[in-house]
Amino acid sequence: MTTKTKARPKVRVTEADFEKLAAIGRASRSPMPGATLLLEELERFAIVSDQSERRSKFVRLGSQVTYRDLVLQRERTVRVGLPGEANVDENRISVLAPVGAALMGLSVGDIFRWLGPDEKPREIEVLQIED
Repeated sequence: MTTKTKARPKVRVTEADFEKLAAIGRASRSPMPGATLLLEELERFAIVSDQSERRSKFVRLGSQVTYRDLVLQRERTVRVGLPGEANVDENRISVLAPVGAALMGLSVGDIFRWLGPDEKPREIEVLQIED
């Protein structure tokens, strides 16, 4: 379950990414924690034009993101992509993974909190974004 634990930060997404994420969310039939979180976040996204997205940095499909897991006190760098692009050996995570869904649309300094499927709190902070 992904119940809100505190107010979530503002999230943005490009028009092109929104279409892809919405299609993935609709196609996801199994109750995967990441898919559930992605569907929740789809309702919160502020859609920005594909031209304006270059002016401000936020996590989008294909972004390389360094984040800190504030519960485990670990830093990790991953590239967020579509489900078919996920590869643990290359630090590529899917938007259907809970952390991938949580990272989408965040900016540097944003902290995102949620409850994992085990009801334990999860909390990540975005440290760096590269396109």
